[in-house]
Amino acid sequence: MRKYLISFLLAFICCSMSAQSLTVEAPKVVSMDETFRVVFTSNGNMSDFEWTVSNDFDVVWGPQKGSMSSTSIVNGKRESSHTETYTYLLQPKTEGSFSLPAAKAEVERKDCVTKPFTIEVVKASASSGQVAQGSSNAAAASSGTVSGADLFLKLTLSKTNVVKGEPINAELKLYTKVDLSNLEDITFPTFNGFWNKETFSASTIEFDRENVDGQVYNVALLKRYMLIPQQEGKIYIDPAEIVCVVRVRSNNGGGTGSIFDEFFDNYSSIRKRISTGSMTVNVKPLPSGAPSSFEGGVGDFRISAALDNSSLNTNEAGSLKVTITGTGNISMLGAPKVVFPADFEAYDVKSSENIVSDGTSGTKTFEYPFIPRSYGSYSLGPINYSYFDIPSGKYVTISTPTLDLNVTASSEDSSSGNNMSSVARQGVRSIGEDIRYIAAGKDTLAKKGSFFVTSVSFYIIIALLIATFLIIDKLGTVARARKADVAGTRN
Repeated sequence: MRKYLISFLLAFICCSMSAQSLTVEAPKVVSMDETFRVVFTSNGNMSDFEWTVSNDFDVVWGPQKGSMSSTSIVNGKRESSHTETYTYLLQPKTEGSFSLPAAKAEVERKDCVTKPFTIEVVKASASSGQVAQGSSNAAAASSGTVSGADLFLKLTLSKTNVVKGEPINAELKLYTKVDLSNLEDITFPTFNGFWNKETFSASTIEFDRENVDGQVYNVALLKRYMLIPQQEGKIYIDPAEIVCVVRVRSNNGGGTGSIFDEFFDNYSSIRKRISTGSMTVNVKPLPSGAPSSFEGGVGDFRISAALDNSSLNTNEAGSLKVTITGTGNISMLGAPKVVFPADFEAYDVKSSENIVSDGTSGTKTFEYPFIPRSYGSYSLGPINYSYFDIPSGKYVTISTPTLDLNVTASSEDSSSGNNMSSVARQGVRSIGEDIRYIAAGKDTLAKKGSFFVTSVSFYIIIALLIATFLIIDKLGTVARARKADVAGTRN
């Protein structure tokens, strides 16, 4: 009984700790002649639901309340979920962009509020809204082809006139008014002349609605890239291509008008190859006169520096970290130049990045390991760093403050008498014992012997081996001759 009570309490605590939410689902773009749905969903029992429809829309139907519960058992673990919905069917009254108010409700005794959302209403036309897909599919079925206005692929660049090193955001999107069943033979664009990084890749194709020149399209974002031009002049981007399989309905019954016609309809597929076409980016060179502290940065940056420990012993490892923060070609930033005192040993610089999803904002940290070989008080910096500021078209230099470092003599250095500060860089620890005087006196070199190869014994052994070989060969010749003499052998 105690076991079941504990299980019940744990389940109750988990349920009470789960976050309750209220969300809204609505299209971003609709046409004047279109009736669309607005659905509010909660992940628990919902009560006291309130939402006021804007005067810019007519309520065709609703609110209609619905609920759904599900239970699953996986590896003996039981999980249950319960959702409730309120659904409205609305139709716009006028064109424009309208903000609809937030809805509020009590979900599992917790007050929840949705965010206000905006719906854009465009002019009604034969190619808008849900009518568009039906009419486009019908036109494709009758002609056997798909119009380029109903299905196309587009690569959008945030800018096409840049300076060398200036980041560009690129998006590859698919626009359609027809029913797609599959995508085949996808060839993504190549970016020769650019350093590129893929910042988004769609694992599943999800469509959203967009207004394109007053027309409503279903749009899917396929790829998003961050591009940084690495050469000057005109750079050409090769096109992307996709073969789209369009699903269209064909009527075998000849359209008699009977209610049974739809039972005899079947579907066929039309394949259409679409491409983005080639694009050109004009890249200007950076102006001359770059400071010596310029390391390729283009954008807007800030710099900071810190020591992992401001007090060290001699021969103890330390680390200096320099962090560049800002917006621009962060991935392409070179390490700032840091000058250490002469009696410091500096090692290879390590770098790490923390960049947000767009690929152009974030931080890049450079770590400089070092070992002080002499004690004393030292100052590191200031560290200068220059970048090219795009709005002003000039180079800007930023600096870190001076960092103080106190190095004390270690016990080993104190015991060996190595108390000199500011000496040259040392590679051997045993100071005072690493140099030996040259011994003086007569040459005591003596002959240790001779090589065996040129000795008399070597030649005697060679002669004996040759003589032995000749004797064995002679005996073999005599034996073969006797065996060949058949008559002599018989006698």
